[in-house]
Amino acid sequence: MAEEGESKKIPRHGVPKGSRTKNQELLYDVNVATSTHAEQARTLAEKMSTATLCTISEKSDGYPYGSFVTYAMYDGCPIFLISVLAEHTKNLEAESRASLMVSEAGEGNPLALGRVTLLGECEKLPKDDDSRLREAFLERHPNASFYVDFEDFSFYRLRVSEARYIGGFGRMSWVDGSDWEAAEPDPLFESAEDIISHMNEDHEDAMVIICKEMSKAKDTASATMTGIDRYGFEMSAMTAEGPRPIRIGFENEATDSEEARKEIVSLVRRARDNV
Repeated sequence: MAEEGESKKIPRHGVPKGSRTKNQELLYDVNVATSTHAEQARTLAEKMSTATLCTISEKSDGYPYGSFVTYAMYDGCPIFLISVLAEHTKNLEAESRASLMVSEAGEGNPLALGRVTLLGECEKLPKDDDSRLREAFLERHPNASFYVDFEDFSFYRLRVSEARYIGGFGRMSWVDGSDWEAAEPDPLFESAEDIISHMNEDHEDAMVIICKEMSKAKDTASATMTGIDRYGFEMSAMTAEGPRPIRIGFENEATDSEEARKEIVSLVRRARDNV
């Protein structure tokens, strides 16, 4: 396990095995601060609200049974409001082991998008277990207020023992339960799409300068922001060799969109000072 402080330095991109060609070398600092796979997995689980719940079928001799569910995150665990009439509920009553597959939504090749499979024991919670749990679910799924008090509906919680995270091609790992519990979702996940849209629509020139002056992509002709988190942001730089991934780290971690804006402005100023 990595020492504290090292876990954030996990490169999102790597040189293909066996490749020695210059045009496949990373064009940015491999040690740039990057969120861990545990953090990325927690962020994805927090961001989405629908998933595939896989249980062990009681009716069909132990075959895996997948079903579409809504969920909310509560204290690091997915919680479900499900009916006793549902097949997955019957399965859980007989066998508590289950998994939840959460997939990122987006355009393009779906296999290039993020997904995480959470494994663990799924337990039924008492109706009056915690009013905050009820509030957390209804805040995420307000329409559930119509049936939350029905007698045949109950809350279930999946206690995550481990997770399989896939962040796209070539970016994957197992996350153990302790790392999952210790990780926190990225504070920018709710505002990330707005920041990315704003930068791509209004500030492409600033990103081009950053690519040229703060990475090896000196011949960048255009740039598109593709991701942002508390530690920095990612771009796709159009170079003579085609589109290349670039990641730039913030000087300070950003806990909200305003802090992220200040960090980006600071980077642009530094890049322009180098011109």
